[in-house]
Amino acid sequence: MKQAQELVTLAKTVKERRQKIREQAAALKAGAPREDGEDKAGVPKDWTLAEKPKLRFDDIAGLDDVKEQIRLKMILPFSFPEKAKRYKVKTGGGILLYGPPGTGKTMIAKAVAGELDATFFAIAPSEILNKWVGESEKNIRKLFDAARACPKAVVFIDEVESLIPKRRDAEAGGVMARVVPQILAELDGFEAREGQSVMFMGATNEPWSIDYAMLRPGRLDEKVYVGLPDEAARKRILELNLKDIPLCDDVDQPALAKRLDGYSGADIAYLCRKVAEQTFLESVELSHERPVAEADFERVLRTLRPSVTTADLERFKKFKSGS
Repeated sequence: MKQAQELVTLAKTVKERRQKIREQAAALKAGAPREDGEDKAGVPKDWTLAEKPKLRFDDIAGLDDVKEQIRLKMILPFSFPEKAKRYKVKTGGGILLYGPPGTGKTMIAKAVAGELDATFFAIAPSEILNKWVGESEKNIRKLFDAARACPKAVVFIDEVESLIPKRRDAEAGGVMARVVPQILAELDGFEAREGQSVMFMGATNEPWSIDYAMLRPGRLDEKVYVGLPDEAARKRILELNLKDIPLCDDVDQPALAKRLDGYSGADIAYLCRKVAEQTFLESVELSHERPVAEADFERVLRTLRPSVTTADLERFKKFKSGS
């Protein structure tokens, strides 16, 4: 009951701030000065990143199903607002990207902002909660106010489960008990207005740890699984990471891509980096430059195992099926 009253109070506060946000938008365009230590949107510089990414979906290998799901939910309604309005398709909203670590969730969020030419706000929960104890709610309000002041904005929180854990976990600490209702109220205050849309994206490796209230309609209601790369994606990841690196003719990238089934994109990038580093070191020590050979990959792969286990994948499968 107490939590419900808190949400009502916070929702009213959000509503009262909407007029102020419109005024802030006009002030930002005029280049109004801000407090020391804040960017022109009023967000502390040391725990948030506001930028307009150049990354696009075409820059990300594979994940075609993920891209299509996000395109339908967010990019097309943003790009064709009048048609979306006619079909009563909501502009903006929330998406939860979940899946094993190292699969490209942060890159996807940046690419969404890049596709939309939207301002990308990225924050780290650990920095908010550790550095701003006692002011967490105020900083969350600043973040969302700054996003609303932009014509198009993507608010991205990585490791979102640490900021919005299940309520029984949040009750263990006073800060968390206040932060969860604050974020829920901010999301309830998201509304598409003429010429302005805000999208909220969260990423997690532990979707089962998130407060269920966060996954309700109107919040992070669209859940997108970002899994391990398929063979075509693994081949593309190898191509991107080995580009411009001298390779021997015996390096068979298609065969290597097939062999790396079960490895994440981050695992494959690490493999390419270690192989290049070892070959570079050898060329320096022997004063003789040589291209990377198949044997170099074999040497690293003797000890490099997939970072995602079968048990991990099974748990994600159960969450996805709702069991």
